[in-house]
Parts: sequence; C-alpha cells; structure tokens
Amino acid sequence: MPRFNWGAAPAPKYRYLVYGAPGVGKTTLSEYLPGRVFMLSLDNSFQRVNRWQGSEDIWAIDPKAPIEDLQEFAVEFNPDEYDWLVIDNLSNLQKLWFVEKANETSNHLDNKLQHYGEFTNWVIRFISKMFSYNLNILVTCWEGDFDVTEANGQTFQQHAPDLRASARDYLMGNCDVVGRMVVNPKTGGHGLVLEGDIGTYAKNRLDNRKGCEASELFTIQLPAEAGDGSTAGASPEE
Repeated sequence: MPRFNWGAAPAPKYRYLVYGAPGVGKTTLSEYLPGRVFMLSLDNSFQRVNRWQGSEDIWAIDPKAPIEDLQEFAVEFNPDEYDWLVIDNLSNLQKLWFVEKANETSNHLDNKLQHYGEFTNWVIRFISKMFSYNLNILVTCWEGDFDVTEANGQTFQQHAPDLRASARDYLMGNCDVVGRMVVNPKTGGHGLVLEGDIGTYAKNRLDNRKGCEASELFTIQLPAEAGDGSTAGASPEE
C-alpha cells in the first residue's frame, strides 16, 4: 500500500531560488509576487523596494543575534495568513551566523572547526522548517564561483548560490526553480537564466523556459489546451 495519498495532498506550492551579484535586483523580484506576501529579511534590502514601504508584513532579523531571532520567528510566524514567504538573503545569514558563533570564542573573532559542520546542519534544519509551510517561497542568495571537477578530472568554475556546499546542494535540490539573475549590459534589462550549463547552475522543473525577464519569473508557462504549441501564463495560486 502506498504511503503517499494523492487525494489528501494539498495543492502544490512552489519553491524558487534566485541568486546573483549584490544589487542585481533579487529583492525587487518580490514586487511581482501575487497575493499576500511576507518578507523575512536577512539583510534589510527590502527598505529600497517600493512594495515594502509602510508594510507590516516584514520580519527584519537582529544581526547581533540571528540564531535566537530566527527561532523566535519560527514560533511567531503564521504561514496560513500568506500566499508567499520571501527569505532574503540566505548568504548574508550565513555570514551573520558565523559572526555570532565567533563572538562566543575567547577572542570573539575566530570560528572553531566544529562551527562549519554545525552551520550546515543548522541551516538545513532551518530550510526544512521553512519549506514545510504550505505556501510558496522565494529564497535569494548572493552569487559565488565554485570549482567543479568532472569525471575525467577536468576542473572548471561554475556560478552558483553563495552558500556552503552541503547546504547549497540541499537548497538547490529542494527548489523547483533555481535561477541566476543577470543584467543585460546593452539594454539594462533584468532577467534570469533558468537552464544550467557547464558554467552556471540553474534548473526549471515547472515549465520549459530556459530564461525569462524578471517580471515574468512567477508566471508558469503551461501548454495550451488547443495543442498548437503556444503557451498560456498561470501564476502560482494560493
């Protein structure tokens, strides 16, 4: 007997991960989210985005005590009141976490070797908790360049979210879309790479797009019922 009951399963919710260089417009993507949105800000970038001016749907992390602050958030946040949760940005949380842990050492500056394993376990638990909520989620990270070794021994660099390796793999594996946000140097337009290659990690398991403009990221391109190969946009529902 199968342990998964399709009849009792809730409507699908979507997990997006967007990474890119600082200032490329990742937080501004929240402007395009439909419905009721809550901002879990890990770097205060929301202050520059029009959508959040005067909003009370914001939790700005305490940079001096990020671990304790997020524990409080997990207790107080009610996901049933929202359609979307924005976690912005996880790379900055990683830096704040290590600073807090270093502050516990004798010189308040150096991290212990055990801290690196602790962070991986802690952040995976944090992501797992957030992803257990029955709502859509957008996570942002800064961009990093990482060495990747192929089976033949050749090593190359790949653009990917700036996060420690095991935590990064867990996050990317549990998201429906992983996009690299870039700016067109000729037009100044903001867009996302949604198909990976040897130099960029990206994926899109929601539709067939290989890339899109920033304003179209959260519109899923569904095949038209007429079967003529055209597409029809459908935003993730509540």
